[in-house]
Amino acid sequence: MQSCLGIYIDDLCVKYSKISKEKDNIKIESSGVKFYEDLKGTLNQIVQETNSQRLPIAINISGENYDYIDVFSLLSKNDIRKSIDIEFEMICNEKGYEKNLFEHRYILSVNRNNADKMRALNVSVMKAALEERVRPFEKLKLASSTPISTSIVNLLDLDSNPNAIIVNIEDMTTVTTVINGVIDDIIKINDGMSQILSEINASENSLSKSYEICKNTTISTQDTGIADGNEYLDVVMPTLYKIVNEVKRIKDEIPENIDTIYLTGSGIAINNVDLYFQNYFDNIHCEMLRPSFLKTSSLKVSVKELMEANSATALALEGVGEGIPELNFKSNGGGTKSIGGIEITGVPDLKLPEFNKGSLDSQEKLLCRILATVLIFAIGYSVLSYFVSNNLVEASNQLAVERKNAQTQTIKASQDIGMLQAAADTYTERYNKLTGNDVEVAEEGTIVKNAIPIFLQQVMYSMPEEVILVSIENTSGNKMSIVAKSKDYEQLGLFKVILYTDGILTNVTSTTSYKEEDEIYVTIIGELPE
Repeated sequence: MQSCLGIYIDDLCVKYSKISKEKDNIKIESSGVKFYEDLKGTLNQIVQETNSQRLPIAINISGENYDYIDVFSLLSKNDIRKSIDIEFEMICNEKGYEKNLFEHRYILSVNRNNADKMRALNVSVMKAALEERVRPFEKLKLASSTPISTSIVNLLDLDSNPNAIIVNIEDMTTVTTVINGVIDDIIKINDGMSQILSEINASENSLSKSYEICKNTTISTQDTGIADGNEYLDVVMPTLYKIVNEVKRIKDEIPENIDTIYLTGSGIAINNVDLYFQNYFDNIHCEMLRPSFLKTSSLKVSVKELMEANSATALALEGVGEGIPELNFKSNGGGTKSIGGIEITGVPDLKLPEFNKGSLDSQEKLLCRILATVLIFAIGYSVLSYFVSNNLVEASNQLAVERKNAQTQTIKASQDIGMLQAAADTYTERYNKLTGNDVEVAEEGTIVKNAIPIFLQQVMYSMPEEVILVSIENTSGNKMSIVAKSKDYEQLGLFKVILYTDGILTNVTSTTSYKEEDEIYVTIIGELPE
């Protein structure tokens, strides 16, 4: 049996949830919410109370950023990683950040708008913030450190809820959109429970009491009428109004139909918050997020009380093998899952059923037939993928041959140009001697004459269609400076990768990019290969 203690930490409180997993059965052993003044002391108290000194612990990262990067699907795994690293470096340069101060992880999904590309969700966080977060757990068994906005999806049954929006109202609010069972978008909203609790706490002088007031606050709706005793309703409603309107804007920008909007976090402590959201979404069901594995018959406390610690439960599931390991900042990330040579995430593992010994009943025979059919299709698909891959390799080889021929012709043309230039120089020298007008001829630089035409020819054949060259300059020796522009960061990043991977330039670097109107300019510097 596996067990894990999930701990969610924000600026106001600590949520914890200890779970156990035996095969496919998951059970919440204990959970709760504690407001703190001494974070380390509160964490030690939770570990002692839950008897988790030797258990794996899963926590959330804080202050993370989310970026979306498009990459070509036919690139190799290493080239995809390099392309994303270059794009992330350009994003940091644009924002004025130092890339080396950040850790970043990414997952890949299918780009619904472009079949030739994949979409990378890149999550980055400052190394200093990571070190600060894990410091209280140095003597404990820390298993994972993940973004809560991605871990919260662990609570959903993605098979029955392929298109959903999860609104996690903690101190801040995160909105996670799931399309076809895969995380599609994550947006952070500054409004959240931090504003509500801080304003109530200004009068009550106790965060735990302020939280209890929220739990006793009921939002009035057309169905329930006006509730009594809601003295802080004027504090609660403005923040919820901002959140619901932002969620409505996010939903309106999604082309797919959304089945359900789930509410979770400390915000669900406010009574009727789900009914309040429902007033704004006529054709979408709004409900509080109940963990899909939760069985009512085995509960000793109310479902709502357990759901208030949903963030901690979602993190605990990471520690027992659920979730997305690529986004675990405690490890090196690992590789993304693959289908047909295309790397994507969100693909469930195939689990074989456990059969009883002896003869098979009708259901087990049916499962065997289904598995055999799946296996046959998998083998057929693998064979087809093999032939397609071979064709791609042959096409790539043919392209390499053509490129080599073009380079050979370029060299010959350069040699002819050199011979003509030498003849012209000889003629000029003789003419000047006859006329008495000798002119000093400047010596050539150290760069070989033939190298420049070859370089230009390689750049011409390798440059992406959406990249425009502004200038090419031989700054000194064998160093070249290329100023390029494009409307797409990805195209400039791809151009830089091609210059390096095709051996056109060595020691390739780029300066900080800048924008003029719709065009993005970047200077790429490198050296001609010897």
